[in-house]
Amino acid sequence: MIARLLICTSIDKLREELSKTLASHLKNLPASTRLRQAGLNVNHPDLLYIQAGEKLGIAEAKRIKEFFSLKPYSASGRAVVLEDASILTHEAQNALLKTIEELSREAILILGASSDNNLLPTILSRCEIIRLKPKSDDTLVYHSKYSEDLEKLLNSSFEQRFEYIEKLKEREEFLHYMVYFFRQKMIEPITLARPGLARPEVTGFLKELLQAEEWAKQNVNIRAILEYLMLKLPRKD
Repeated sequence: MIARLLICTSIDKLREELSKTLASHLKNLPASTRLRQAGLNVNHPDLLYIQAGEKLGIAEAKRIKEFFSLKPYSASGRAVVLEDASILTHEAQNALLKTIEELSREAILILGASSDNNLLPTILSRCEIIRLKPKSDDTLVYHSKYSEDLEKLLNSSFEQRFEYIEKLKEREEFLHYMVYFFRQKMIEPITLARPGLARPEVTGFLKELLQAEEWAKQNVNIRAILEYLMLKLPRKD
């Protein structure tokens, strides 16, 4: 089976999807052992689950390979989940390549990540990439994190915008927030629109954002997408 990469900025949404996948794969998984808010609490002989925050280096890559080399006890195949594959070292990613390529038909390997920025192209090309949309209420969290930054970017030079994107960690989350931000601008009464940000500019940039989301679904590099958007981002007078 091909490995899967689940990209989502919400850990709760990611764990929800993992729960569904594992319940289907490990059919005898008791309901009481499903994902909880604190993480997965499963003691299943055919599942290796590495939670976010745990070290992911060469040793862990070898551990995964050895786990897949053993025959399953009760499930049709063995399953490995890396809740945050973005912290895999490059050496560990290279060590995993052969494991990914040689997955048996019954085996399942799921990599979770908030973005694909730290994953090697060789890993990305060998995975089925699934981008999960955050829950609608997650968008409200973005407001406090990015609203002030985006307002500043509207008045910034191209150099300052590119520098911001370079340092930004959660790039896909920021892309989603920009869509939310400019959609809000579209529904604001004209009298409340901020000075210097004309409605036609908002409309035009929103179209660029919607196209950018489609590019992201097609696995175009998220940093390249955001740098393009920084060139198109409207400026306040």
